[in-house]
Amino acid sequence: MIDTVKFDIAVKLTEAQIEQVYWSEVKKTMKKGLVTCELFDQFDDTQPRLIYKYKEDDPERAWLKLELSVPRYLHGSNVYELKQVDVEPLFRKLRRYVANMLQIPLSQVPHYNDWEVEKLHICKNFNVGPQLQDYLNLLSSIQKPGGYKTVPYWAADGNKLESVVYQRNPTKRNRSIHKFYDKRAEVEQKSTHPNKAQHLQDAQGLLRYEVELNYDEMRKYSSTRMAIELLTPQTAVKVLQDGLNSIGLTKPIKHSSIRGMLDAINRTSLNVRTKSMLIAFLSELHLYGKGYCKKKYQKTTYYDNYNKLKEVLGMEEILFSEVDLPPLIVHKDSFKNKKSRSTSGHAGETTTK
Repeated sequence: MIDTVKFDIAVKLTEAQIEQVYWSEVKKTMKKGLVTCELFDQFDDTQPRLIYKYKEDDPERAWLKLELSVPRYLHGSNVYELKQVDVEPLFRKLRRYVANMLQIPLSQVPHYNDWEVEKLHICKNFNVGPQLQDYLNLLSSIQKPGGYKTVPYWAADGNKLESVVYQRNPTKRNRSIHKFYDKRAEVEQKSTHPNKAQHLQDAQGLLRYEVELNYDEMRKYSSTRMAIELLTPQTAVKVLQDGLNSIGLTKPIKHSSIRGMLDAINRTSLNVRTKSMLIAFLSELHLYGKGYCKKKYQKTTYYDNYNKLKEVLGMEEILFSEVDLPPLIVHKDSFKNKKSRSTSGHAGETTTK
């Protein structure tokens, strides 16, 4: 439901309280007379980061930011989703965390009913199994309306897509960012930690959809960006489902494997002439079949092209298929149960832990 969030909390520290904290980093902006103090664990990125800013000549003009990946904080990895029953205990735990880290009374930390949100990433896992690459290939060919640019990201070896991002056009700043990615590939790239093997297993076959909301988008759901109004299943479902609707993923989809094949040819280091030749050959093979191509090309040319395609595509035989992709749907009760794994007709939601 929620991954990254940054809270804005109206904590005011006295000069003595500021001095008693062993800050990880302190920076001063001479021009504005602003002091930024940060407190974080450089060896454990599951822990929240505290950022306290104040005017050097007027410590009363101050504010506290608390930023974290909620599922990493609660469960050690953001493979897992935040559920409705987690929200209030999370707020209570974070309030105590702030008091403990800043060495101040709990009463000095405002109640979480008064916390605002400065950054919010809403997410959903879809258990699409072996169709994960089919979804990413499809997404890389879709243009999201509203001034977005489609940006695919490939694995280092260029063999498969790892993510597709719909990012804002520079002239369209007031837009959220939408990301789809292979969750297991992301976990694989993370530093080694004790439970990495389990997290990798749990992330297998998961397509993560994540929406990074900006201020304007957050205000649609809470005019004052209040945490208790934004960190709710109702807000998460609405944001995610609207995003999926805008991309056209909430209805059954047919996706042809030809797109992935063409992309694979274009990613090779072959020269332009060879790529063009293979693309033309593949297109004719797809449209007209082997019989047509064997008649059109000399025998040696046909088999040279065919064998080269097999090598590039990593296939024993060149086969084409239309893939039926189930729709991606976020149900209204998606974040209510502690554990669930859907086996219905749409792409399976997963929240296993």
